Amino acid sequence: MVTVLKVRQYGAFGVFRPDGEAIQLGAKHQALMALMITAEDGIRTRAFLEHTLWSFAQPEQAKASLRTALSTLRKHIGASASSALVANRERVTLDLSMIEVDTDTTRGDFMEGFELPHEQVFADWLVEMRAQTAIAAPKPQDPPWAPRDRSRVILDELLPSIAVLPFAQRSPGSSTAPLGSILSEELSRQLSRSQAFSVTSYMASRQFSLDEVRPAEVSSVAGVSYLVSGSVFINGHDFIAQIDLHDAHREKVIWTREFKGALSDLLMGQSTSLRDATSQIGQTVVGEAVRLVSFRPLSNLANHTLLMAAIVMMQSKHKDQFEKAIEILDTLLEREMHHPVVLTWAGIWHVMRVQKGMSTDRHKSTLMAENLASAALAQDPAFSLAHTLKGMISSYLTFEFDNAQFSYDKALQDNPNEALALLLKGATRAMQNHPDEGIRLTEAARKLTPLGPQRYYFDSLAASVSLAARDYDRAIELADQSLQENDSYPATLRTKAIALQMSGRSDEARDVVESLMRVTPDFSLSRYMQEHAAAFTPSGQDWVSALREAGVPE
Repeated sequence: MVTVLKVRQYGAFGVFRPDGEAIQLGAKHQALMALMITAEDGIRTRAFLEHTLWSFAQPEQAKASLRTALSTLRKHIGASASSALVANRERVTLDLSMIEVDTDTTRGDFMEGFELPHEQVFADWLVEMRAQTAIAAPKPQDPPWAPRDRSRVILDELLPSIAVLPFAQRSPGSSTAPLGSILSEELSRQLSRSQAFSVTSYMASRQFSLDEVRPAEVSSVAGVSYLVSGSVFINGHDFIAQIDLHDAHREKVIWTREFKGALSDLLMGQSTSLRDATSQIGQTVVGEAVRLVSFRPLSNLANHTLLMAAIVMMQSKHKDQFEKAIEILDTLLEREMHHPVVLTWAGIWHVMRVQKGMSTDRHKSTLMAENLASAALAQDPAFSLAHTLKGMISSYLTFEFDNAQFSYDKALQDNPNEALALLLKGATRAMQNHPDEGIRLTEAARKLTPLGPQRYYFDSLAASVSLAARDYDRAIELADQSLQENDSYPATLRTKAIALQMSGRSDEARDVVESLMRVTPDFSLSRYMQEHAAAFTPSGQDWVSALREAGVPE
């Protein structure tokens, strides 16, 4: 029989072509190969593989993940080797007669040093395999997420890169007038605060001459994918900025837009116009990321494209988009299994799954989120978004509000501009009967441009804080803003229904409850009191009564 693959199972695990050329595989694909080469006659049931490699996934998601993994593995090993890997509806078979497996135990332990974070079933299997082949008792293993070093997180490889060129002041004054530089510097700062980009320092961008520079030249020197350039005019007490967004590699202008604002706000670093510009730049880039994942294989896309698309899709009101987000994050985890940014967003996905009413096992979702938060903080103990995730778990899954407060404070110590931490701390303070402080914090969060979750989520939580403050008109206003972007988010519908009922607008409240019941047909007061933190607030019983009067079943 012809050998189509060689596999080294002791020491550093590896898969090779017959001529010895190494085949680069992600962690899940290596684990899949290890399970197959060690199977009796090379046969594993689909159920075994799904349970071992995707133990925390729902059954349908695990089935889909295995199908994707097999398809991707075949692409990596090539057409001739794929003939050895056969799958039907019940089992997967690897023709071991076509595989040369290195059995030299002197190379080291079975799959020495290999880790597959968060998959405890596979970890148990791996320990058993090592025990069977070890000469001596195995040494205690570090957790799969054990940190390799404690250096701060480098986000560059996971975020799209962007540079802001110095703006030219057209009128009044010359191109060397300072306003253009001030605007460029502030826009760079806004983009950096958004945490949606890896931003080249404005000081570094000043080296380029506006009259001579080409986008491709900036891209080659600064290593950026996007460029922002433009000009600024003064009109009385206002400025008018003409802003161009470029695709630096293709030297293509993506869009040209005009933004107007007060000079005084710009000089104070509080320009809402530049915040709008930052938001529109971010929306353009994430929109392109979502477009690419819809028709290109995930394996062909850059890390930053996958991350941005996953963050946006997990906020979608459509279930299929939400489920696609975790598939994308799983692909990223195979590439960057130790990166705290990826680990944290995967954890946030599990929290949002409960919040959206899509989880069938709240305990399992909580456990998965906690494991991912711990894994992220093991890599960077001060990473603000990971502390925010721990706060989310305490606020919305375990209802431990003091722990949540502690986590949000830790996040804000590291990054005072962590919009999500500000927002969630505000909501938690409202739950602890401090609604005025909650309003101050949530309004500060809404003024920042968040990477995610998107605006509807911020408006929804701000509405719940206004509800706690008994400002029903403001709660309804914010809920309506949230529903314009996502008309089927259960939390917003609940808040609006309560605010309408408590402000004497019973008929409207009943209409909103009808919409709520269409979105979550199994929603009830008992479920609300069991699963939602709001039921434990000082106003919780009043809200339960309002929902009952508006037509929510017991």
